[in-house]
Amino acid sequence: MDVIAHSIRDGEVDNALLSEMKNHHVAYIPTLSLDDFAFAYGGSPAWISDPFFRAALDPGVLEMITSPEYRAKTRANKVAALETAALPVAMTNLKKIYDAGILVTLGTDSGATPVRVQGFAEHMELVLMVQAGLTPLQAISVATKNAAQLLRIADNYGTLEPGKKANFIVLERDPSQDIRNTQTIRAVWKNGARVSDGPLESAQPTTA
Repeated sequence: MDVIAHSIRDGEVDNALLSEMKNHHVAYIPTLSLDDFAFAYGGSPAWISDPFFRAALDPGVLEMITSPEYRAKTRANKVAALETAALPVAMTNLKKIYDAGILVTLGTDSGATPVRVQGFAEHMELVLMVQAGLTPLQAISVATKNAAQLLRIADNYGTLEPGKKANFIVLERDPSQDIRNTQTIRAVWKNGARVSDGPLESAQPTTA
């Protein structure tokens, strides 16, 4: 086994598993947002009205997820109850695995269904990683440097260094102070060329 994808969330990991993962160089992709999306729409999360979130939605999804019927369906779903209980365990395990020196990278399962919103889920994953105990810069490294290492493309991607691909985003605010500031995208550069001004002209980070 090279990678454990999706969280271990049926119980806390023990030292024996951590040792085995480390000795065999097994990487870990927690996909915390996968759990969160499973129950979040049963309530009214702060980000549901955020323009940054709404800009990522496919047509018709906002109307669906904000309808009373969909909220009631989510609350009644047995899977939602299981995921609600599983997320805190997954977050605890992420911190233990990261602190053990095991390679952790970012993944979300976004796009697999319309409610796992691609383009937003990745930023949500960063927020959840920080809530689990990683620092903002550690979470960003997980999503960039570590991901490139796992994919074996670190010679060209993952960090900003001379000789590597100039693929990066420009932010209005400092994500090391608040991880939600990764949502204040003002420019997207690919292969050394500016290709976008970001999803919004004035995206504001969610505060809750």
